[in-house]
Amino acid sequence: MPKTNGAGSIYLRGNIWWVQVYIDGKPILQSSKSSRKSDAVKLRNQLLAKKERGEISGGSPDRVLVSELLDDVLKSDIKESTRYIWEKVIEKNIRPFFGRLKARRVSTDLMDRYREKRKDEGRSEATVNRELSILRTAYHNARRRTPPKVAIVPYFPMVQETTVRKGFLTDLQYATLRNALPQELKALFVTAYITGIRRGELLAIRWRQVDFEARTITLDHGETKNQDARSVPIIGGDMENLLRTAKAAAPESEWVFNRNGEPIKDFRWAWDEACKTAGVPDLNFHDLRRTAVRNMRRAGIPQVIRMKISGHKTDSMERRYNIVDAEDLANARELLERRPTVAEL
Repeated sequence: MPKTNGAGSIYLRGNIWWVQVYIDGKPILQSSKSSRKSDAVKLRNQLLAKKERGEISGGSPDRVLVSELLDDVLKSDIKESTRYIWEKVIEKNIRPFFGRLKARRVSTDLMDRYREKRKDEGRSEATVNRELSILRTAYHNARRRTPPKVAIVPYFPMVQETTVRKGFLTDLQYATLRNALPQELKALFVTAYITGIRRGELLAIRWRQVDFEARTITLDHGETKNQDARSVPIIGGDMENLLRTAKAAAPESEWVFNRNGEPIKDFRWAWDEACKTAGVPDLNFHDLRRTAVRNMRRAGIPQVIRMKISGHKTDSMERRYNIVDAEDLANARELLERRPTVAEL
């Protein structure tokens, strides 16, 4: 039987001392993991001190479900574009696998099983890393709450990803894909291909940010991934022509990239179908960002300017898109062959 000691109880279970305290009328049981009664007394006092500070409440860390943590992370202070993407990932993949479990039951082994499941479904290690990072954020948010909703954050196994990005679009493929896309996606595609602006940043642009006279698009503070405002050029040709066409097609819409006047949110099906038609079925929209950085480098645009246009914060991130392909090597060969040798001097 538990031995009452002040506001809490301590009792032996085999050779180990346990502690029980009541919070909001609900018992919290914890093992001292010790055969010494003094350790149990110390643990009881720690629990009572946490109760007094409001750091534990009603035993919820033992009862809260992962689904509740996911609900909380979607209500947290994140950008709307991020919230939209996270909600899709959570509802389709994370909640069905983890949602009904008690948060304290989620283990690293279980996350390893989740990774294997997603890989069996054809998803890459990088994709699974992104999905698990959402769950990890949910746990860290829950741990920082007052009172905390979880007592500990489990270890999240992240597989190392290659730092070299390989996907990009050639000029010939660009024209084929542009023609295969539906009209409402053409301006979006071309702007991403030329400037390297992120998908979420593009979809948030309103016409008030577009200045055809100055030939610039201004990305507002707080609407970019790095939270910094920046301006990007409107390039003559496809980019300017398609932007003007989009403006004329829906003059009443405030959104640059819209479908029947409403902001475009999801275009994966149309994108996938157009990529198949254009003969680039494995192309991701993010590959346009890599392509833009590569093309700006080839055009001789200095790195600092490339970073300002694409929105890269550090040169290490920009270097990840420094793709060298057969065309680069051919150009290098031609330049070197033009260079006079010592014998020719």
